[in-house]
Amino acid sequence: MPGKVKAVIFDLDGVIIDSNPAIEAFWKSWTDRENIQLSDALIREWIYGRKVGDTIKGLFNHLSQERKKEIETSAYTFDSTMHPGAVKGVVSFIQQLVLQGIPMGVVTSSHRSRMLTMLTSLSIENSFTHFITAHDVTRGKPHPEPYLKMSEKMNLPENECLVFEDAISGIQSAVAAGMQSIGIGNHLSKPGLLQWGAKDVIPDFTDIHIDQKQLITANGIRFPL
Repeated sequence: MPGKVKAVIFDLDGVIIDSNPAIEAFWKSWTDRENIQLSDALIREWIYGRKVGDTIKGLFNHLSQERKKEIETSAYTFDSTMHPGAVKGVVSFIQQLVLQGIPMGVVTSSHRSRMLTMLTSLSIENSFTHFITAHDVTRGKPHPEPYLKMSEKMNLPENECLVFEDAISGIQSAVAAGMQSIGIGNHLSKPGLLQWGAKDVIPDFTDIHIDQKQLITANGIRFPL
């Protein structure tokens, strides 16, 4: 049975903001230019939940330094100008957690200014107590450092934190830090998310709710609060 939850932590892209389709399209535009076959497996391994530098290292490491720098500059420009909406149900779910007095944080491979812009666009920037962003860590996901630092900031044991992640690298990071996790994904990503330790996988937040001090997923998995 899942353990007691005293804090909830969210990834940003693909969990709070519905940015993955645009992100995939951006990176595909570059892999097409370089004649690289961008498979679903490569997307899950090197794009979801990764820092820009990690994605470039994973997909374009054979290119010249000049070309990699050009891709990096293009990626940061793209990140700063995109305007995604919210993942279904996430704003309402966050509001439920606020009413319950559950502390919340965001752990993202994105930069702080971009994260705050995205959260502000949804009017939820004040719902969170702590943030861990790209500049706060030396080792990004799947290393546990991002979630260990969040646990330290929140002054809570890792096993009392519940993480929502859409990427295998994010689930790996959270589980390695000792946290419970729920995956956000479809039938293609579900097996991998479960394999790496997610307690459950749901498509979005439309059917997750809080009832009698329990967080209940769409599949009926219950987490005591």
